[in-house]
Amino acid sequence: MVAIARSSAALAPRASAALAAPPTLRLDSRGAAVTTLQNKLKAAGFNPGAADGHFGPKTLAAVKAFQKAKGLEADGVVGPKTWNALNKATAPKPPAPPASSGGSGPTLREGARGEPVRALQNRLNQLGFNVGAADGSFGPKTEAAVKAFQKAKGLTADGVVGPKTWDKLGIKVSGPVTTPGTGGGRAVKGYVNGVPRDITVSPIAGGKEMRSDAAAAFNRMHAAAKAAGINLHVNSAFRSMEEQRALYQKYLNGTGNLAAKPGYSNHQGGIALDINVGGTGTSTYKWLANNASRFGFARTVPSEPWHWEYRP
Repeated sequence: MVAIARSSAALAPRASAALAAPPTLRLDSRGAAVTTLQNKLKAAGFNPGAADGHFGPKTLAAVKAFQKAKGLEADGVVGPKTWNALNKATAPKPPAPPASSGGSGPTLREGARGEPVRALQNRLNQLGFNVGAADGSFGPKTEAAVKAFQKAKGLTADGVVGPKTWDKLGIKVSGPVTTPGTGGGRAVKGYVNGVPRDITVSPIAGGKEMRSDAAAAFNRMHAAAKAAGINLHVNSAFRSMEEQRALYQKYLNGTGNLAAKPGYSNHQGGIALDINVGGTGTSTYKWLANNASRFGFARTVPSEPWHWEYRP
């Protein structure tokens, strides 16, 4: 009797562990385990619909999307590997350390590289704004995380990390930053929504200048247009504060075209340019309408067919 008692006691933990294992779930499963699954999917950012305990088509789609994102076989069956990944994805995160009284760092935007970018990425991940790997490269995922952070903090969600964003991030960083495609550029004072920004501008075909990343994109577009027999003649691109003030004064005097208030023109941010299209019926305009988006450019002012901006 004693030996049997010991054997039963030894087996009890193992039996309990087996009973505690979550069940395998698939389409049309029902019950509390499905509700748990649906809540975990929501917490991980994958929408399964209402947490109603019914494994329906929407839950199936969310499971497959989650499995694909985690590098699992996207078969829609929730087994041990998927449960494990869900538990890791929804595990409580340690509280972020309290932010300092403010932060500072170099202005960063998509395309930037360097240790300040890595510090930014680590801080965003720490605060729950996922950028993925902190690789020191400011790519689309980092920009999306920056915009989400800015929106959460009541800032302009432009994806550019300037003084106000650094202040909310609460860290101070420094170090060199490089931006691909900025060779031959020059540092200037630009403006975005009235806020001064240090930007680098580079030459574009025709002798004007744009922010360096926009300039590289425009030059590629110019070459493609030329190959198609289209000449993209630029009348205006980056403008200094002095140039914008002069244009705005002419507008106020009634001697010039509509012009934005100094500091608020996207020309001053280096992303806008005016192209001599000659109207919406011309071959130049039609080529831009069909091809500009491939190079990151969009027409942004409905009343001005000549005004295009770099919006990748």
